[in-house]
Amino acid sequence: MKSIYILLFLALTSCTSLKKNTNSNSSTEETKPTISKVIFLNYKVYKNPHQNIEFSFIDKIITEGNLKKNRYQEANSNSGDLICIQQDINSIAIDSIQIENPLIKNFEYADDSGKLNRKTIELDSTMLSIRMDLKPQTKFITLKLLSETNNSLLKIQL
Repeated sequence: MKSIYILLFLALTSCTSLKKNTNSNSSTEETKPTISKVIFLNYKVYKNPHQNIEFSFIDKIITEGNLKKNRYQEANSNSGDLICIQQDINSIAIDSIQIENPLIKNFEYADDSGKLNRKTIELDSTMLSIRMDLKPQTKFITLKLLSETNNSLLKIQL
């Protein structure tokens, strides 16, 4: 007889805990966090006949995901370095990354004696791929020369 009461008590308590779990699951579905997105931007970078840097936009890809933190570290700025800025609807900066001059490439190689040497090559044109975490309020992405932040080289609308 005692075992029947114990089984009945356990059955009632297990049903009530199930009911609480289903209510908490439905409330978590209502408060889903926003999905993080990554944007990939591809540009063609080249020097015009006046030796000024110009860009042409190729394409963009937006996908779900996150980039590793501290991917782009602020470095000493050099001539030709760029800044890529995410802007909201009012063109106010939300986030930015600094990009080294894409037309200057540094190569390390081992010479005949086995020592490492560095060679710097200045290119006339190249492809530039940028990836960054896309903020939800971003409406524009602007590329500017770091030394001339008042003049934008290229601004695209998302």
